[in-house]
Amino acid sequence: MRTSLPLLSLLVVLPALGAGVLRQFRRPERQRQAALGVAALTLLLTLGAVVLFEGGIPGVQLHESWFRVPGLGVELRMGVDGMSVLALVVTALLTLGLVAAGPRQLLDRGTLGALLLTESMTLGFFCAEDLALMTVFFIATLVPTGALLAREARARPEARTPRTFSVYMLVSTLPLVVATVLVGLRGWSSGAPAPFGLAELIAQGLPAAWHLPMFALLMLAVCVRMAVAPFHSWLPVLMARGPFGVGLLLVNAHAGLYLLVRVVMPLLPGEWSRGGVMLGTLGLCAALYGAVLALAQTDLRRVVGFLLTSQSGLLLAGLAIGNTQSISGALIQSVAAGIALTGLDLVVRAIEARTGTTDMTRLGGLVSRAPRLAAFFFLMGFGSLGFPGTLSFVGEDLLLHGILDTHPLVALPLLLTTAINGITFLRAFQRTFLGPPAHGQAALLETVEDLLPRERGMVFALFALVVMGGLVPGPLLHLRASQVESLAGPESSSSHHGESVSRGEVPSEALSLARP
Repeated sequence: MRTSLPLLSLLVVLPALGAGVLRQFRRPERQRQAALGVAALTLLLTLGAVVLFEGGIPGVQLHESWFRVPGLGVELRMGVDGMSVLALVVTALLTLGLVAAGPRQLLDRGTLGALLLTESMTLGFFCAEDLALMTVFFIATLVPTGALLAREARARPEARTPRTFSVYMLVSTLPLVVATVLVGLRGWSSGAPAPFGLAELIAQGLPAAWHLPMFALLMLAVCVRMAVAPFHSWLPVLMARGPFGVGLLLVNAHAGLYLLVRVVMPLLPGEWSRGGVMLGTLGLCAALYGAVLALAQTDLRRVVGFLLTSQSGLLLAGLAIGNTQSISGALIQSVAAGIALTGLDLVVRAIEARTGTTDMTRLGGLVSRAPRLAAFFFLMGFGSLGFPGTLSFVGEDLLLHGILDTHPLVALPLLLTTAINGITFLRAFQRTFLGPPAHGQAALLETVEDLLPRERGMVFALFALVVMGGLVPGPLLHLRASQVESLAGPESSSSHHGESVSRGEVPSEALSLARP
């Protein structure tokens, strides 16, 4: 489907222009208002893309093609499929939430500009139909965060966060660049008209000798970007010590997951199928490892960081198992966890803004002074843990059924991960909000204010979306039904659960548990 309006191009350009416009305002309040307006308008445009998108139809829609780079074969082609059209909305929604409800002292011009630029590059990555263009956007999403960290390093030369981030992101981007260059060299030597076009690459395939090296390169890029253990160390550090919001946006937008679904799985199906059990086991073990590390933390920001790492392992496992239930569950869980953990982190940042700390050993008793703060922390925590009636419950239910139908013994780490994450959350809630205040902190905690209207309005909106998605998940599943079926293959699609998912339905047991 084509449209006369260059909607996707507007989506990509608008946040970048908004970041540039911020320089025209000197007052911080005007800067925040301008960023909020740009983020809200971008979200409206992404919703327009969803309205124009025809769900259940395979292939790319809303095509746009602008120009080809002479001599390189790189073409500025854009489009969306069932995977990416929802990712556009999630990215825009998370950006709006961070701008609207983030602590004002953390939202200076540099941070607001970095959030908008990261949003712009992420949207471009999801819309690109050319591997070289995807690689450019994949790298460009990291530039605003790197610039903020470099500014921090100049202010505090002893800070280790910039160095850690730079090393891991180099490990993430370099393999993808090498893979893209190899694809380009092959295309140029063969005289292919579109050497980097994703559709052309998937249709033509790669030489058999290239499959394993390309698979290794692309999987390394994916695992580092998704923060899957053992490539996860950069994320908790960035969450605890990095600029506000950018770590959440980099991970919860799930660019690594999309690279896996859009490039690795369709381009190298043989290697993906042969490595499915190994990757599924790696993902579940990584999820369990992240959950154990989250349980050992005393800093709420690091808790959220390790919960994100744990969720990334679950997503990898769901895709690796490779049937319709597990793939649908992983994709649903990516949306649910992204929204819920963003809301949870907004509450954590609100606690930090009021108390000056996120160390649980220095908190306690906040429920008496800030009951709304406690309530939303509780709700968003349960929204991320698969509580019945939430979207994450649907995702985890599909994941569990997909794993049980294929490899029952492999499901044990998933159950342990869910249980440990629940214990981590309840422990954090008890130490932060219940009981007496920490020694010497009673006077400070007595001055804590509850959530402001803009904060609780945005966090409530995020929680409402998680609940609405849990009660009515069919449209989300239908939006990606054809892509899920093509990724799972005909054998998996023949099962009873697979048929229901491919029609955009949820297994009956999931719906019965999700109903209030």
